[in-house]
Amino acid sequence: MQLLLPGFTPPDRPAEIRDAREALAAYPDTTVADLCRHAKILGRAAEQLVDSLLTRLGERVYPADEHERHDRLLILPDGASLRLQVKTRHTQAANGNYIFTLRQRSERGCTGRGPYRPEDFDILAAVVLSENVVRFTADWQLRQVIHVSEIAELRRNPRASLDAALARLGHTDAIPGGWDADLDLAA
Repeated sequence: MQLLLPGFTPPDRPAEIRDAREALAAYPDTTVADLCRHAKILGRAAEQLVDSLLTRLGERVYPADEHERHDRLLILPDGASLRLQVKTRHTQAANGNYIFTLRQRSERGCTGRGPYRPEDFDILAAVVLSENVVRFTADWQLRQVIHVSEIAELRRNPRASLDAALARLGHTDAIPGGWDADLDLAA
């Protein structure tokens, strides 16, 4: 326990944080209402998972300002930067897959403000937070799917989808060890 300064009393935790702690204690076994109510907290957790993964892969990643249409900047070895958008799914569709619909987040909840445009970001980081996995893609589609069968490979080789996205964008020089796969498969 950290000692407090004499006469200093830390502020009470905000009600939203107290509510989130209770509501998310059994995550991912959480109600849809609680997932929506605490979407900003869970979105921040997804962004931190992306930061952690990219940092573990030796990449330089920085948060973007809140008003930007992307969440992160990935700085490549040559100094070029790529804009990353982080999107999160917590629950599976009826067929077991994780479906991402690329809509801008709402200020309150998880309804969204409308679709993104291709010029808003370069790479999507699709996060299945309940599985702690990320798939990167530069394949522009408003609907992205991570099949449940992909989860094990995303966990086993977290760099593969990033390298494929970099190759798709023409940044093969930024891939450690180079790129020798078929570019048509780079999504």
